Amino acid sequence: MKLLFPEFKRNIERHGLVRPGDTIILGFSGGKDSATLAVLLQELQKTLRFRLVAAYFNHRLRDDAREEEKWVRDFCAARRIELEVGGRDVKRFREESNLNLEHAASLSRYDFFHALASRIPNSRVATAHSRSDLAETFFIKLFRGSGLQGLSAIYSSKEKRIIRPLLIFSEAEILAFLERNGIEYYQDPTNLGHDFLRNRIRHGLLPEARKIEPDIEERIFKTVLLIQDEFDYFQGRAGEIMRKQLRLGSILPAAAFRDLHPALARHLAREYLRRVKGDLLGVGYEHIADFLASVQSGRGLSLPGLNLKFSKGWIFPEKVRIGDYRLEINGTGKWPIPEIGRALIVKKTACFRKPGDNFEILVPEEKLRFPLRLRPARRADKYRKIHSPYAQGVFEMIRSAGIPAPLRALCPVLENKDGRIIWVCGSPIAAFFAVAKTGRGPFVAISLRS
Repeated sequence: MKLLFPEFKRNIERHGLVRPGDTIILGFSGGKDSATLAVLLQELQKTLRFRLVAAYFNHRLRDDAREEEKWVRDFCAARRIELEVGGRDVKRFREESNLNLEHAASLSRYDFFHALASRIPNSRVATAHSRSDLAETFFIKLFRGSGLQGLSAIYSSKEKRIIRPLLIFSEAEILAFLERNGIEYYQDPTNLGHDFLRNRIRHGLLPEARKIEPDIEERIFKTVLLIQDEFDYFQGRAGEIMRKQLRLGSILPAAAFRDLHPALARHLAREYLRRVKGDLLGVGYEHIADFLASVQSGRGLSLPGLNLKFSKGWIFPEKVRIGDYRLEINGTGKWPIPEIGRALIVKKTACFRKPGDNFEILVPEEKLRFPLRLRPARRADKYRKIHSPYAQGVFEMIRSAGIPAPLRALCPVLENKDGRIIWVCGSPIAAFFAVAKTGRGPFVAISLRS
């Protein structure tokens, strides 16, 4: 146990991978890596109180699937490890989802892990990926033309929901640990073949790479750590833009991409597609490139499982719908409008301050009659905005502001108690309600904000 456990324990403590009171759901196949992790986690329980649950998923792909499941059950029973077993017809799932077999198997396994985690409070999923697995995955992603996200796919901890405590150890170290401690493990016969790309990398490419660089796995590990930092930075920037610009979870102004570095633009496009579609299955580099080309051209775009429209500077799903809303504003405060993902903010002020844009106005308090009403525009709506000699139709004003027809409800109409229109959010204030040159306070500042 001395061979790996001290460094394993230090790694757990250094990164806070396991905390007192946690439930660790161990992705357990019975193979050398998961058997090692099971033994090390049990040893850790002697000094740290947490619940350990082994989670075995039967893919039903191999002839020895029943034999493997029996071996797993016997191993866990002998070591008194709590066990949960799941399974799926992965071949059928692959055909229904149009995925390759390896991807379908991985998704099925993680679906099972996450379903367990959702039922168990304070739980984390622990997978037994080693440094050798990371090197293999790195080459797989490299051969498939992945970007930073693919090349950095295996983290030691991902948002503390998935932990990979064995990433600090190589396959050779794990095998030496098992042999020294006399620990048996289940040997999957398919791991010895060359049918899968991972196996060809494991048995062909990596041994040749070690002849050139004996520490190739360590080199790749350090490279992946650098890539993860780069990816996290761009993801953070993309997340900030989405928080500021995204409306209703699916509507994004094309201006969000203006003047962005191409690398950040790709990350923003990927994050937008992930949120709107729900996942990135079937979405590759070429789809991201097509998306960014559509931002420039304004042409619509069809992606796997998603049709997008690019209209008048806005990006949104073809079937986007904005709910109806009616809001009475009885005084100052913040008035949420969930149907458009924004809020009306009403404040009193004694000082005149020129509004910064067309999403805020300043009105002499004496001209307002509460309750004010906020609603979507109607076809019959007209008003004379400030500095205009005649009244205009509200729909025309919204169109002129660059809002496509399906998104018109994003520009609410604010009217006085007597029904007179004060303002269409995003357009200038009505002339009647504007502050005169000699106007004095008090004033009411009204703005529409995210």
